[in-house]
Amino acid sequence: MKLLLDDKATRGYDLNANEACIFAAILKCTRAGRGWYGNYRELAAAMPFVINRTTVYRAIQKLLNLGLIEERENKTLFAVQIAQESVQNEHDSVQNETELLQNALPPNNPPKNNNMNEEKREGTCTHTCDTPAPETPFFLVLHSFFIKKGGTTTPLQMEAAKDAWQKCSDVKKRQLIEAVKSGAHFKPRLDWLIADFPEPQPEFLSGLDQDKLREKGIPMVQVKYNGKFLICTRETMELFGLEWVCDW
Repeated sequence: MKLLLDDKATRGYDLNANEACIFAAILKCTRAGRGWYGNYRELAAAMPFVINRTTVYRAIQKLLNLGLIEERENKTLFAVQIAQESVQNEHDSVQNETELLQNALPPNNPPKNNNMNEEKREGTCTHTCDTPAPETPFFLVLHSFFIKKGGTTTPLQMEAAKDAWQKCSDVKKRQLIEAVKSGAHFKPRLDWLIADFPEPQPEFLSGLDQDKLREKGIPMVQVKYNGKFLICTRETMELFGLEWVCDW
């Protein structure tokens, strides 16, 4: 789904990148006059980055509690506050969305499909606004947070930053956005900020770790990674797009 983040509607609510994108999807469908009535799996699939259903659920609950969205009949979600838009505002919105998409880089390595992802989707949503596509997080989202933290750029630095962005995995992009927004990571130049942020690696479980998670009832899976069969949580598998072998 092509999303245009509405900073005016969410200003002051302290939404993270996941929550802002989920609100943008619901807002877009609300403006189309039908709201969103797909399930959490459909909504996760429509996001411009890898996200699991549990994260979508938590984001929906937060948006409901904040009063940004409401649930109506048939569990359809609608954005509560929608500004009245003139023809000029609609035109500006199209221009802004075009600019955003031009600065959003194509995916380098989309997550591999696994058996869990190949399950038949429940209650296919026929009223989603666009066909979900495996897009990466928007470059301008990162740039926006960088500017808010006091960063500045030159045209040459922006080109270098985009080159560095293209080399990042989807997981790094998502975690980098969160780190910059929270203030956990910052550099005076955007290209340095991107290049110096470490590439996240999946965490695999030792036998002792598995026993502890099993006692807590946390589901685990066996995956194939770099030619090895390893154990991790289902959340790690979905986050890194690992090849599912079996439930553990």
